[in-house]
Amino acid sequence: MSAAPRFLAPFEQGLVEPAQSLLVIRPADALGLSGFEGVTIEQGFYPVATALEGAGYPVSARAEGRFGMVLVNLTRAKAENLANIARACAMSDGLVLVNGAKKDGIESLLKAVKKITSVDVMSKAHGKVFWFEATPMPEEWRVAGEMAANKDGFMTAPGMFSSEKVDVGSTLLAPYFEGLKGRVADLGAGWGWLSAQALGPDISEMVLFEAEHKAVEAAKLNLTDLRVRFEWADVLTLPKQLPFDVVISNPPFHQTRAAEPSLGVGFIQAAAKLLKPKGRLLMVANRQLPYERALEDTFRKVEMLKQTNGFKLFEASSPRR
Repeated sequence: MSAAPRFLAPFEQGLVEPAQSLLVIRPADALGLSGFEGVTIEQGFYPVATALEGAGYPVSARAEGRFGMVLVNLTRAKAENLANIARACAMSDGLVLVNGAKKDGIESLLKAVKKITSVDVMSKAHGKVFWFEATPMPEEWRVAGEMAANKDGFMTAPGMFSSEKVDVGSTLLAPYFEGLKGRVADLGAGWGWLSAQALGPDISEMVLFEAEHKAVEAAKLNLTDLRVRFEWADVLTLPKQLPFDVVISNPPFHQTRAAEPSLGVGFIQAAAKLLKPKGRLLMVANRQLPYERALEDTFRKVEMLKQTNGFKLFEASSPRR
């Protein structure tokens, strides 16, 4: 089986001719793109976006304009995928290609598009790529991907972590925010719920660090206090800055579907670098994730505040230098 990206198969077999301009939505990397002219990339996940920019591609968090062809790479959120297909059809002057694995729901999306227009399909590498002439898609597809208030009254959009409601881990951590003072950082802030709970009267500044651009935009709608600042950034590569009194975090533990405990370890190490010598980290994690050793290696004092069937809550202070 060829190691080439799945989306290249229709081009390699001469079934699809490249256009003069190509918009690529949500690619994971630049593999396979070097053979195309006029490539523009839409990618809102900061680490991937910066890597693609470093490879020489123009990247924006949300693309606008007209393109000869649009390639949509699927995410894990069906509503986001439907919205991206609808937007692709509105921006393409030719074909729209959709690329995804079975686990990303490619089959159900293919069936949905087939009900509207004729489609060509190729299967490869546990997934499919299908393509069709740009055709207006149902307006509800586009609307489903837009910002809207969730059941807790916060603005979110599909594709964000726990977009429909506040996740259980965050609700367990929030009661420990009482009495926070000084400068506070929220690592992996998402759409801002934890920061909203922490923003008490003695907070002088709250900085939200979040890698997903859409989540940053949602957080700006959810927190309008002038003491709050928003940073679209990769927590694992933050530059040195004015130290914080407290860091709060409900860190991610995967970028793909598989658990990646090293992500949380990276957040712990980033927190230590951001904190004052006697600063504190308040963190919640899934119970099965082995963060105790990383916390003890990184901080002089570590306390488990609470443990439930699903979560562990930690307070760590006095980072080791």
